[in-house]
Amino acid sequence: MKSESKSLWFKLWTYFTIFAIVILAVLWLLQTVFLEGFYDVMQKNHIKRIADEICGAGENAEYIIDSVAAENPILVFLTDADGSIIYSADEYSFSYRKKAYSYADHGDDKNPYRSEYYDRAYRHLPEHYDDFLSRLADADSVCYTIDHDNEGSTLIYGQRLTDGSVLYINTPIGAIGSAVSIIRLQLCAVTVLALIVGFLIAIFISKKFSDPIFQLSEQSLRMADGDFDISFKHGFCAETDRLADSMAYAADKIAETDRLRRELLANVSHDLRTPLTMIKGYAELICDMDREEGAGDDAKIIIREADRLSALVNDILYYSKFRSGEVRLEPEKIDIGSLVETTAEQFSAICKAKNISITKPTESQKYVMADKKRIQQVLYNLISNAIAHTKNNGSIYISAAEKDNSVRIEIRDSGSGISPEDLPHIWDRYFTSKNGGTNGLGLAIVKEILTAHNAPFGVDSKPGQGSTFWFELNKTPV
Repeated sequence: MKSESKSLWFKLWTYFTIFAIVILAVLWLLQTVFLEGFYDVMQKNHIKRIADEICGAGENAEYIIDSVAAENPILVFLTDADGSIIYSADEYSFSYRKKAYSYADHGDDKNPYRSEYYDRAYRHLPEHYDDFLSRLADADSVCYTIDHDNEGSTLIYGQRLTDGSVLYINTPIGAIGSAVSIIRLQLCAVTVLALIVGFLIAIFISKKFSDPIFQLSEQSLRMADGDFDISFKHGFCAETDRLADSMAYAADKIAETDRLRRELLANVSHDLRTPLTMIKGYAELICDMDREEGAGDDAKIIIREADRLSALVNDILYYSKFRSGEVRLEPEKIDIGSLVETTAEQFSAICKAKNISITKPTESQKYVMADKKRIQQVLYNLISNAIAHTKNNGSIYISAAEKDNSVRIEIRDSGSGISPEDLPHIWDRYFTSKNGGTNGLGLAIVKEILTAHNAPFGVDSKPGQGSTFWFELNKTPV
């Protein structure tokens, strides 16, 4: 679960989903929670602009009053300080003037909002006008709201003009409540639809971005295991395509380098065999002649070291062939118990020299399907490794026990054990531990053979308590 939560697909999907939720949350706040307050502020600013426009119109004030009244749901009164109506207009284009209209001063074409009801468009002042005048007595302008039972609210704005007259503007604001309810219903549907669409888009975009990177990662792991016969697919964007091209180029170069390395190892190993054989042959000849005192002992040292060097060359050649895929397994039915006993017998002389007791399985007739020659080499390398790390007078225990559908082979020594930080690396070729110990190719060859058999293997060890190397092979009927 932790690895999934850190994946690119999951992160892209999470961030995109959070983004969609945040946008919807902001939309809900703006359209429902803050809409009424925002609407009130906008209405007040709008009425103030209308009042400023009327006040700045001068002798064309009546024309401006008619025009703004016709274009907005407002009622406008222009009165004197005592509340007598000088001029009024409403959204129905009904206007009223205290004295007769002067066509000579204004003309009948300068006020298109003048209606045929001019003489009959008188409206009484609202009941709260006295309260309005009292509020305006202490200020140059007022702006407040009057709430009506079940009928919404009214926004009142008033301003005292320079000539002493009073401008009164009235506009209803109660309709916003029903509008908010409608908007909320719409937002519910929009939110559900947006979340579904956003969820699907998030999945689509996440997969489009993450799939090419995941494929590149998988191919890189195959490259790390030495498999260079791979192809990189192009993905969703130019950046991943460029990365795929770069990795394909790198794979070709690494494959070429790896091929040259294997050829070099194989050629060098093959070329070393002939001189080593010659050295060993002449050393044996000297040993047989033994004409001078001590010459035989010196020759024996040469033979021993030549054998050790030959074994090393064989390991290098074998490991190189295994890595290059030249080695093919030949599975057969084998008695693993008998094979363990036979292989362990090869170390009897060494164990006797170091006074190491070696315990072998007493029961045979445990059959597995495997390549006999390769498994024998695994046993040989593991037993040899156990002897190398066991001090004089130590002990080694080898077991072959049936386990479900497999046979588990264990080689346990009484050596110094392996530190926890070295355990993951002991299968690497020529690994050097912190305490100065160095692995050769033995355990690396064991790893290659058991991996080719698809056999589980591992090691259990603690410092000071020895080590137990184990592997399992599939059991086959007797």
